[in-house]
Amino acid sequence: MKEYRINVDPRILELLGPNLYTNIYYVLAELIANAYDADAKNVYIIANKDDIRVEDDGHGMSYEKGDIASYLNVAGVSRIKEADSFSKSGCRRKMGRKGVGKLAALSVSENVDILTVADGEKSGFVLSRHPDEGSKLRAIDDSDIMFDRVKDHGSAIVMRNPEYRLHKTLAAVKRNLLKIFPLINSDFRIHVIRGDESEIIEDFDKNVMGELGTLIALGDEYSSLIDLVPDVYPQKRADLVTAKDKKSIPLVMKDNLGVEHEYSLDVAGWIGTYKTTRGRKAEMSDFPDNFISLFANKKMGEFNILPVVGQNKLNEVYVVGQLHG
Repeated sequence: MKEYRINVDPRILELLGPNLYTNIYYVLAELIANAYDADAKNVYIIANKDDIRVEDDGHGMSYEKGDIASYLNVAGVSRIKEADSFSKSGCRRKMGRKGVGKLAALSVSENVDILTVADGEKSGFVLSRHPDEGSKLRAIDDSDIMFDRVKDHGSAIVMRNPEYRLHKTLAAVKRNLLKIFPLINSDFRIHVIRGDESEIIEDFDKNVMGELGTLIALGDEYSSLIDLVPDVYPQKRADLVTAKDKKSIPLVMKDNLGVEHEYSLDVAGWIGTYKTTRGRKAEMSDFPDNFISLFANKKMGEFNILPVVGQNKLNEVYVVGQLHG
């Protein structure tokens, strides 16, 4: 008989649950990041009448091999050596940062079903704001562990009776997910499904660049983005759309022993402006279209630095970009 015990003070769950996130898209971003870290190629966000299900075709978690015990060790130290910063395949640098993202779903639902299968081995339990005595979680019988899209490996997070809902149109859901999770390409797709409707999010660059009127691309890796920007003003394109070398900034930093070392910070990425902002932000839960995200080692550090570096001027509402260091 499998037993599931969460390694965190139950009072923290009760406090964090409804307060950790107040926007459904932040929650989805955390769950998508977990799927990314599990080397998933597809994430399925399925909006049903009584639940929101996030399913992925990643490795899944094995009870026998200790994966689930590690998952339930909230905020535990999981990265001791450099290799721990990469996914199991070694091809992706892990997105998860604080170790509490796995609790994100509790912001949406009081009880969340966690279903997983790894090489055919099924496991399931109910993550709850109010676990049983001894921090025990209710196990889900193998016969009740069912997936919509996953077969031999993967996981599903089922937020039952959610306190937040997705937008009424899937196009709006897609627009918001693109803004908060830009690491989308042919190797990592997001599918949004409601009834017979579906949207596939598979190319961040093409979606965003097609809405721009100007662009500065920094570094060879991003120079090809200029080809995706429409010809709004053909005669002035050379001034409005351009590729430049990455920016190198010399730095002097101290190590743990107080010894100074010289470094060179290479900044690449892109910054552009929208052709128009008319009719873009439709609801309060929408993320702003104007943002500059900061990435380090392919991981998002800050979604938007504009409130810190900007001056809240009208022209800032047109600005969007990503800077990678």
